[in-house]
Amino acid sequence: MIPDAALRLPPRAGGQASRVRRAVLRNRGRAGERAYTALRWVGAGLFGAVVVALLLSIAGDSGQALLHSGIGFLWCGTWNPAAGQYGAGILVVGTLLTTAVAMVIVVPIGLGTAAFLSELAPRWLAAPLSTLIGLLAAVPSIVVGLWGLIVLTPIFANQVEPFLASMPVLGWLFRGEAYGPSALLASVVLAVMTLPTMVALSRTALAGVPVADREAALALGATRWQAVRRAVIPAARSGIQAAVTLAIGRAMGESIAVAMVIGNRPAIPASLTAPGATLGSAIVNQFAEATPGIGTSSVIALGAVLLLLTVAVNAGGQALLRRGRAIPVSTAGALR
Repeated sequence: MIPDAALRLPPRAGGQASRVRRAVLRNRGRAGERAYTALRWVGAGLFGAVVVALLLSIAGDSGQALLHSGIGFLWCGTWNPAAGQYGAGILVVGTLLTTAVAMVIVVPIGLGTAAFLSELAPRWLAAPLSTLIGLLAAVPSIVVGLWGLIVLTPIFANQVEPFLASMPVLGWLFRGEAYGPSALLASVVLAVMTLPTMVALSRTALAGVPVADREAALALGATRWQAVRRAVIPAARSGIQAAVTLAIGRAMGESIAVAMVIGNRPAIPASLTAPGATLGSAIVNQFAEATPGIGTSSVIALGAVLLLLTVAVNAGGQALLRRGRAIPVSTAGALR
């Protein structure tokens, strides 16, 4: 759309400007443009109405659980429907634990893969690898969960978990009986599912760094890897932070795949190899079996808690992005 400033040209600007102004004024009233504007506002209003209706529905359906358990529902560590005890705290811990372990795996691997594909890999290799990563993102979550249940579970129970438990110093993180289904296996499945998101968005952020930054680093005597590590990655910091934020949100909200491999025991895991539960897995497992009334309301309240966590993660990511934009990155300073 031509800005209004173009319509306020002085008469002395010439006959050409006058003809442009008359043409714009004549076309502005066309029915197609009015219909598009109306359709745009209707779409925005419909989207806002759906969001408001969703929030009101979740808040209303979870109200009975909050009245029953009080605000302590958010941090109570007991989830025992048979005894009428409902608390999301233990499930929040499981969600945060599996997400944190998944991010420990995803962030270095995803960022390293993105840097390799964007900056170091030859084109004949980068193109097919990028396509494979994109195809991995299209795999349904239930397929990944079945793969984790059928293929990874015996491998973790017989090989991976006993090996990790035998490691010096770090072995206490993996102590206990090796069951297979565990918080560690759920984290690995989450890492597989969120890795394509991390790689794709980080690669886009790295590709958006101006060529001048790379050339400046190389001109100062940096090697190609030093230029990537000290100039390109810091310049793409805001985009990488956005990628991490989206990966965290993706990992927190996953339910089906996690429910298939985590063991579904609502208790704080004694180690990473012990079974556990998350908000998403509890919703999947409990909703069909929940008793009408307080049971169903409590499961819906778990969804509300998960929604609050996701909103908090996105808000934190937006704050980091605004802070990153406010801090300029100096290529010369980064290479010192």
